[in-house]
Amino acid sequence: MDKVIIEGLQVSALIGVHAWERRGPQPLLLDLELAFDNRRAAASDAVGDTVDYQAVSDRVIAFASQSSYQLVESLAEECAQLVLREFGVDWLRLVVRKPEAVRAARAVGVAIERTQADLRPDPAREAAAAAPAPRGTPTTSGAVLRARAEQPAPSPAEPRGTSRLRRATSRAYLSMGSNIEPEHNLRAAVEALQARFGDVQLSPVYRTPAVGFRGPDFLNAIAVIDSDMHPFALNDWLHALELAHGRDRRDANYSNRPLDLDIIYFGELVLDGPGDFQLPRPELHHAFVLKPLADVAPDFVDPIRGMTLARLWAAHPEYERPPEQVDGIL
Repeated sequence: MDKVIIEGLQVSALIGVHAWERRGPQPLLLDLELAFDNRRAAASDAVGDTVDYQAVSDRVIAFASQSSYQLVESLAEECAQLVLREFGVDWLRLVVRKPEAVRAARAVGVAIERTQADLRPDPAREAAAAAPAPRGTPTTSGAVLRARAEQPAPSPAEPRGTSRLRRATSRAYLSMGSNIEPEHNLRAAVEALQARFGDVQLSPVYRTPAVGFRGPDFLNAIAVIDSDMHPFALNDWLHALELAHGRDRRDANYSNRPLDLDIIYFGELVLDGPGDFQLPRPELHHAFVLKPLADVAPDFVDPIRGMTLARLWAAHPEYERPPEQVDGIL
């Protein structure tokens, strides 16, 4: 069995049964072993085809730091459930150690092994799966498009019939923008998304002036994919795609962009991650983000505001004067 190993992950968590243990966070050490098929990642040399240990580590640290269990047994079980559910691994081994909890021992803790068969039902995910899929809204130009790309043939290192590392998918809503060769760069981004994820649902394209600086107009659109990546890994993949098209992420926030890609929604997930990573993204106040979102998924309910995208757009100050729609780009 191939494994990704994370050893000695340092976590601070509020944990313990005694009053003195509840006064503040305590240090914990976690070891994880995650089953995966190394052949797929070795053949592609792409982080999206392996278990992203940085994403797993960030997610476990974020979860544990917000937890408040009495027993390390409870924390271990919930961390295992989280990793199984969000990263789709088939098997894991997790060790949680509590240093110096016993005077005569360096650490005490628990070690557990779990598989997908041990995964508990997630009521929120089941409710989301039972909801109707977002439907596209045709415009006068029929600009809500759907493109299909054939899945790439299995590589020589991947026998036919081998399942993908992550079978579960989540619907991701991506904003796309460019003001440097925008027609070319947006088309190239869509082709890359098709090659990696298959079906891509596209909104109309809108032209908007540069915001916060002087520069050429931007072309903006929304792409909807079914992602088999964790959102942290997907964010890294999108950044790599930006870099491949000339984006310099050292540039100021308000500057010309060959390609600008962001995850606006990842299913109904609400998450604050490392750096400025946030789900949902806060850019909904921009008409060039909200209008194409409302076009392509009018019935999607914002998980924070509790309103559909159609209602949010109808309440937007620029509802009566929307951005200029540009046909024939995608």
